[in-house]
Amino acid sequence: MFYRTIGEGQPLVLIHGLGQTGDAWKLQEELSEYFQLFIPTLRGHGTSPVTQNIALRYFAQDILSMLDENGIESAHFCGLSLGGMIVQEIHSQAKKRVKSMILANTTSYVPGLLSELVLQDQERSLNRLSDEDYIKKIALDSLYRPSDETINHALQTFHLNRETYIQTARATQGINYLMMLTLSTVPIQIISSSHDNVTPYLYNAYVTQWWARKAKLTLLNQTGHLSNIQKPAQFNSIVKAFIEKC
Repeated sequence: MFYRTIGEGQPLVLIHGLGQTGDAWKLQEELSEYFQLFIPTLRGHGTSPVTQNIALRYFAQDILSMLDENGIESAHFCGLSLGGMIVQEIHSQAKKRVKSMILANTTSYVPGLLSELVLQDQERSLNRLSDEDYIKKIALDSLYRPSDETINHALQTFHLNRETYIQTARATQGINYLMMLTLSTVPIQIISSSHDNVTPYLYNAYVTQWWARKAKLTLLNQTGHLSNIQKPAQFNSIVKAFIEKC
């Protein structure tokens, strides 16, 4: 698994969303002034040659192996969308290695039937559109009234790998981390957005918070799914303040 590491201090792992690469966190690199950032590009994403074993448990194992390589016993984890699900999978596999979880624009429960309907729609769009047009579609669907600069930045964070894109989306079907969150003693920060059309906050963020009773929820107004790109200053401030209190 390709990854970058920047800065010094407490380790913070930043895990990107579906179809993105580690470049999704360019606007968070300023956090390297305070933390040692680990920024992976997941298997099956970007130019990764690995196209087998596309499943949450293997994404989590790759990241734990990355920490092992660097002698890191435990870390803070921040994941957006798919990345947030992987953070929860890491907790389910190795909770002692998780200092805290920042779950941004993500979910803790994916009903199988509903997700299959969404997947079928994604497959139809994928088959109909070119790589460039599909990336533009998912980027625009993930932003709320974006500026041209924000759109251009978002586009640069995606790299469409047709062989593994739908495999990865399907890997999230049927996940349910709600009971795990209820029992967890790990500090949790939930970040959601007022205009997130991918993981709407009324269902996803509030359900997660209801089960994770001690979790803190912050809602970013006038913001879409890619909150770290659309409101980077606020996002970074939330992450920094939360970790410093852990």
